[in-house]
Amino acid sequence: MNAVKNVTKLGLVFGLAVVLTACGGAPSDADVRKALEEQIQSDMNQVTGSLKGTGLDGAMDGMMPKIDNISPQGCEEAANDIYNCTVEATITVMGMQQTNMQEFSFKKNKAGEWKVVR
Repeated sequence: MNAVKNVTKLGLVFGLAVVLTACGGAPSDADVRKALEEQIQSDMNQVTGSLKGTGLDGAMDGMMPKIDNISPQGCEEAANDIYNCTVEATITVMGMQQTNMQEFSFKKNKAGEWKVVR
């Protein structure tokens, strides 16, 4: 009977550990994709916004990169709740597609959303 109680307690401890791990830790693949897509869109809006009224804003449309795929490859904790994540991204620029690997840093804001840290 004691053995059954101990196994049950051990199972509860492992289950609680899994739940707590899911609440904290590194960003998920979906979190990484969302944060990067938001950051890229913000950066692109800054570039195109600064060209408004110059006559170049329409010409830049075809030159702006198009994100085809963002594929997180893994994250490691750096410091102070910042995670460094390696990301493989496929983009198309001026009709040419290329795939690159790059490391980005992420941190949760006060609202609990992951953001790119520069």
